[in-house]
Amino acid sequence: MPRIMTNAWGFGLACIAAAALALALRPELRLAARAAWNDPRLLPALADDARVHYEPEALACAQAVAEIAPRAIAQIESAHGRPFAQPPAIGVYASYENYANANAMDDSGIAAVTRGGAALLSPTLCGRERGRLEGVLTHELSHVHLSGWRRLGAPRPPQWFTEGLAVMASNGGGAEGVSEAEAAQAIREGYRVVLDDRRWIDFTGLAFEREPPRDPKKDALTQRQRLAYRQAGMFVGWLRMRDETAFSQLLRALEAGQPFEGAFQLAYGESAPSLWLRFVSAFRRNDADG
Repeated sequence: MPRIMTNAWGFGLACIAAAALALALRPELRLAARAAWNDPRLLPALADDARVHYEPEALACAQAVAEIAPRAIAQIESAHGRPFAQPPAIGVYASYENYANANAMDDSGIAAVTRGGAALLSPTLCGRERGRLEGVLTHELSHVHLSGWRRLGAPRPPQWFTEGLAVMASNGGGAEGVSEAEAAQAIREGYRVVLDDRRWIDFTGLAFEREPPRDPKKDALTQRQRLAYRQAGMFVGWLRMRDETAFSQLLRALEAGQPFEGAFQLAYGESAPSLWLRFVSAFRRNDADG
């Protein structure tokens, strides 16, 4: 018996050591583990709205979020065409360090992220970027809605579509500071976002056919990302206006776990890049008409 116990104990230690080694060698696993320990749903929930979880020092911000949440949720349900699969969870943070631990990116500079079906809000949204709170919350709830309906392990749609959908559904959340007119002018000048198939968050921004010029008065990465998001949002909005039935069919197919390219082709009868060319050509015609 002592031998068996010793062997079992040794095996357990070996498993722990192997897990520790895996975390050390794979930073993304370490970040994911840290995020799991800091899941916002482990924080207290507001008595008046159990969807909103908060750090005690962020109570005032959480109350502001709770006031916004009902109309943000209704807006997303209208844009996506169905209710949330389950009540969305929202995490409100006072500590930048704790927020970075929870967002699985170890980055406190991101205003908000969606992680594990919950929207996580940085302290900056009740601080110096308070004016963005409603738009960014609504943007993140679009991600929560889509992920809530998608089956586990389903292929993730490309980033240009998920971010474009969130910008469109939130009326510009996440693309603040770049107007549709400015994005349209960038399209005319050849600074057009590329509809590539990247499927995970890349905060260096989506690719462009030509790199947009930099404004020395603004943060280059922020403005670049928001220009990309604005153009993607305009295109997704155009797709919706072009054929609402096809758009709804596409969303339901993606929620059911179908790969994006096939679902898009089936819904619209042609590929996304083909329709993108039609979309951008409209701006050139407008120039000619003017």
